[in-house]
Amino acid sequence: MTVAKTQAYGASRSEGARPLKQLLPLATPLSLMVDPTNACNFKCVFCPTGDADLLKSVGREKGMLSLELFRKIIDDLNGFPEPVKVLHLYKDGEPLANKSLPDMIAYARASGRVNRIETTTNGSLLTEDRARALIDAGIDGIRISVYAVDTPGYRTIAKTTVEFETICTNVARLFALKTELRPSLHVHCKIVDAGLSDDEKQRFHQAFTGICDSLHIDAIMGWSNTVDRDLTLGRNPVFGISGALLKTSRVACSEPFMKLAVNSNGDVSVCCVDWAHDTVVGDVQQESLVDIWNGSRLRELRLKHLAGRRGEITACATCQYIQGLPAIADLDDDLERLLSIYS
Repeated sequence: MTVAKTQAYGASRSEGARPLKQLLPLATPLSLMVDPTNACNFKCVFCPTGDADLLKSVGREKGMLSLELFRKIIDDLNGFPEPVKVLHLYKDGEPLANKSLPDMIAYARASGRVNRIETTTNGSLLTEDRARALIDAGIDGIRISVYAVDTPGYRTIAKTTVEFETICTNVARLFALKTELRPSLHVHCKIVDAGLSDDEKQRFHQAFTGICDSLHIDAIMGWSNTVDRDLTLGRNPVFGISGALLKTSRVACSEPFMKLAVNSNGDVSVCCVDWAHDTVVGDVQQESLVDIWNGSRLRELRLKHLAGRRGEITACATCQYIQGLPAIADLDDDLERLLSIYS
C-alpha cells in the first residue's frame, strides 16, 4: 500500500531553493495562474466564491474562460526569455466545470513554455472520463480539496448535496488510473481546518492514505478584502496555509514580484487570493502578458509594497495571506535595495 506523506503540497520542492529576494527582478514570472472559471458548484462557508452577496458587493460576475483566449495566453509566454516553472489552472472557481480543461492542459503541454501543469478541484466532478482526459492531456499535479469527513459535514461546510463517499471514490479511481497511466502525476489531498476535531483529522488521514501521494491539513485563511466578514470563522489561526507562522508585521508581499493570475474574464491580477479583482494590472485580451509583467500598473503596485504603502491597495491592506508566506519569500530585510531596483 502506498503511504501518503503528510505535508503541504509543493513544500518539498522549495527545500534548498534560493530566497526569492536573491532572484529579483525576474524577467519571467516563476508561475502563472489561469482561472478556467470563477463559478463553483460548492458554496463553502470560508470561501468568497460561496457568498453570492459578497460577490455582488464587488460586482464580480460568473465567467468561463474560452479555449481561444487560453491559447492566446499560452502563446504570450513565447515573449518571456524562459518557460514558466508552474502553470496553475485554478483560482476562484471549480476548474472541472470548464469542459475545455483537458484541451487547455494539452495545449500548454505542447507549447513547451511551461515546465509543470497543476490544478485544484473539489473532486465532485472527477468522473472516470474526466480523470482519464486530464491524465491523457499530460497534467503533472492534481490537488483535491476535501471539505469534511462525512456527508453531513459536506452539507454544513460546502453547502452541497454531494456525498463524501463520492469524493473518496473519485479520488481512489484517479489514483488507480494515474498509477497505471501516468505514475509521475502527483495527487495531493488537503482539508481546511475549519474546526476539525482530533477524531475528524484522524478520519481524514484514514480515508485518503493509500489513495494519494501526499496529504495535508491546511490552516484556515482570512483571504483579502474581507473587512466586513471573517472568513476564518472565528478560528484566529496562527499559521498560514504554507505551514509558516503568521508574520503580522510583514511589510511587502512577494506575490506581485513572482507570479501573475489571469482571471476567467481576461483581467490579470497579482495573486491567487484577489477574489474581488482589486489588484488588476492588465487585460490579456488587449495586452500581452509580457507587457503586463513589465508594465506601469504592476510596477506601481510593487513600489507601494516596497515603500510600506500597501495599505493604499484595497485588496492588500487587510490581507491575511501575506502574513503566512514562507520565509523563503520574505522581502522585508531587503526593501531598500529592491525599492531602488524597481524605481
